[in-house]
Amino acid sequence: MNIFKRFWRSIYSPKDIATFRKDKISKSITYLIVLGFLAFLPLAYYTTTTTQNVLKLSKESLQNQIPDFNVQDGKLVTKDQTADNLPISIDEGSLHIYYDASGTLDKDDIDNKIGSYESAFAFLSNGVYITAGGFSQSFSYKTLGISDKDDLLEMYASVTDVTKYVIPLILLVLFIIMLGMLFFRVAIYGLFGYILTGFGRGGVSYRENWMIATYGITLATVFSMVMEWLQIQVPFGMEINMAVSLIVIFLAIRTIPQNKPE
Repeated sequence: MNIFKRFWRSIYSPKDIATFRKDKISKSITYLIVLGFLAFLPLAYYTTTTTQNVLKLSKESLQNQIPDFNVQDGKLVTKDQTADNLPISIDEGSLHIYYDASGTLDKDDIDNKIGSYESAFAFLSNGVYITAGGFSQSFSYKTLGISDKDDLLEMYASVTDVTKYVIPLILLVLFIIMLGMLFFRVAIYGLFGYILTGFGRGGVSYRENWMIATYGITLATVFSMVMEWLQIQVPFGMEINMAVSLIVIFLAIRTIPQNKPE
């Protein structure tokens, strides 16, 4: 039976799942990798598209909404003096851009203004203040090599080019981590089945329980994948997936004829 038939039958048939326990372990490992890849696709898609959209919007915002400026003696000077003391706030959902050349705000004021955003850039009188992932850091304009708006746009273009290579690398690392967690879950569920079968006294070894667990998580994984594609947040989703997987494994084990002691 090919991997696609196994996938389909693992969604609805505990009896078929129980029969897969006798297969080669290499088939189960391959199946688990493919299943993990399918589950990873929504995260990869939305991460890539969101990042691209944010970068595109940010570039347009920097070009159109940030006024022309120069950096003189390390200080931000707006060419249009009428906008010099008018802070500009640009909110793009997950990214926030703040521009203020007045020099009247201190670090605490900036934290209050942009601290609630997932990521933010603040172009202040004496430097750039960046916050992302709970970390914040200040950089002088000289350190970043910014002397005017054109330099800023060139630097942003360079960052955009780098993300073309960084994002796939990040996604690869995330996939490896996700796959490792999937193998760990199967190992735990296999132990659950091993306990149910009397630690092997029922004629079902831990290896076979591991095989059953590999296919037993299919239904829960497909459910999670569909919810992620639809961007629906399911309350207690992890607990529900665990309960569904354990129930499927339990039903699969019940279909196995037990060896009776002589």
